Amino acid sequence: MRSTARGLSGGAVCALALMSWMCNPQTAAADNAAAEALADKFSRAAEDSERASDARQAEVERARAKAQADAEAQQIRAKAQAEAARRRAAEQRAADEADMLRNAEAEAQARRAHDQKAEAARIEGERQAARAEAQRLAEEAQQARRENEQRAEEVRKAEAARLAREVEEQRIAEEKRLQDERRVAEENRQAEIKQAEEKRAEEARQAAAARRAREAEQARVAEEKRLAEEKKAEEARQAEAARLAREAERARIAEQQRQADEGRLAEERAALEAKRMEEAQRIAEKFRLAREARERDKEARSSLGGPRPEEPSPFIDTPATAQATYPARATVLLIIQPRRHGFGGVRMTANPVLCLGQNCYISGGAEAAATLMPRMQTLGPGNTLGRQAGACREQVACVFRGVELGAPSSQIQPVDMGFLRHDRKEVRSAEPDRSCDVSTGRLYCSGAIVARGYRAWIVPEIIADKAGPNALERALDDGLPMARSASSDGWGGTVHALPNR
Repeated sequence: MRSTARGLSGGAVCALALMSWMCNPQTAAADNAAAEALADKFSRAAEDSERASDARQAEVERARAKAQADAEAQQIRAKAQAEAARRRAAEQRAADEADMLRNAEAEAQARRAHDQKAEAARIEGERQAARAEAQRLAEEAQQARRENEQRAEEVRKAEAARLAREVEEQRIAEEKRLQDERRVAEENRQAEIKQAEEKRAEEARQAAAARRAREAEQARVAEEKRLAEEKKAEEARQAEAARLAREAERARIAEQQRQADEGRLAEERAALEAKRMEEAQRIAEKFRLAREARERDKEARSSLGGPRPEEPSPFIDTPATAQATYPARATVLLIIQPRRHGFGGVRMTANPVLCLGQNCYISGGAEAAATLMPRMQTLGPGNTLGRQAGACREQVACVFRGVELGAPSSQIQPVDMGFLRHDRKEVRSAEPDRSCDVSTGRLYCSGAIVARGYRAWIVPEIIADKAGPNALERALDDGLPMARSASSDGWGGTVHALPNR
């Protein structure tokens, strides 16, 4: 603006000097005085305009400095007040700075537009006044100085073009300055954002390192726990192996004892068989003598002419009272009281085996002979986790075929096998029940063994063969009654569940 005023006043002075040169001395003197007055007037106006422009520029600079100082104070207060919420404050501060920059830029643009408009209006007014004054002076110079006026007009146009160029250069410089300020502000904002991101990354890295340290500590504790458990499991395995070795040694000793007992029993059976043969021969001889005696009596009666009552033979007994010979084979029908089995005790069932002394029988069903095994092997972990009760697994009613009773005092003991504990029932003496009989396809026995937790029939094997598997199963379904009516005898509170077949 100052250069504009200077350029306008210089142009006016040149125009006045040129016009004064072309006028006569009298008129030139008067015109010179008027031109000097006019030049002085324009010079004062230019100075006033320059001072006003300087004042407005200083006011803009003070406003910008005040805005910048306010922004810095606001940033310092925001940092001091929001240190605990630094990330959110940083984002809000960046947004406030962006808004402030946009507001300052909009205000500066508005002020520049207003100043440019006012300056353009003032320049246009001064230009119009200069044109009017030059036209008046040119008319007063008797229109003879058209060439000088034309040159003055060219000078004016050149000056106006120069002024316009200066104004444009000032506008470009101002825009460049504002762009530089915006660029610096953007760089500062990016630097703060980068610093905040670096701080967040450092915090995340520290958190990740702490998390990895915790995970490593947990993994170490878990590994120590696993090693301790493996050591404990290895000790348990070694103890189990030692226990199994002891049981195997006891089973071997029991097997040797069983083999010795079997050898002794075989010798006893051979002696008994020889004794039975001798007894059979003696009885056959008695039968022969008795037959000869009966024939002689018949001949005597026929010769005397009268019948003679026949006496019963002292050598023949009825089957119900005949004494059993030992060892004897029998089929044992068993119903056992169920108990809870499985993890959590969810099933009411039983897994019965039948033990006699140091041996046990595992059922093969109603059609196959039971398997004889040593008691320790039968109740040991191998059979408990393997075959277990055979055909009687999870059954409360069971058939044991081909059980050998070595003597009248044979002791039977049903055992309900479990995974953790075996339920050993009451021991009872057992001998073949000579009252057992088969009638109309059904098996009947009157000498049932009733003990706490179980009930049993000891059926001679010859009667069991005659009855067949179906009759054996049917007797179990009837509950092993003591009479020919299944409802005529109860359990007496000892066993309450019939077989679930």
